[in-house]
Amino acid sequence: MKGVKPICDWRCCYRLYSVQITILIAFLGLAQLELLPMWQAQLSPRAYAVLNSGLAVVLFFARLIKQGPPEETLP
Repeated sequence: MKGVKPICDWRCCYRLYSVQITILIAFLGLAQLELLPMWQAQLSPRAYAVLNSGLAVVLFFARLIKQGPPEETLP
């Protein structure tokens, strides 16, 4: 395998759904560290696990969505 190459227009990757969802999952992980002890009586750790699992499934489907300009077909 040769060197790893970034995707085309990698500077615009923040527009991709999968990148946005991944950032959301990361923020939820950080929130779990800070907020879970404060909300432990109101919100169970299972609720966070279900939310993170649901977001991972959404991330999987977001990776399947074609994003960007349509490809031109050859005549």
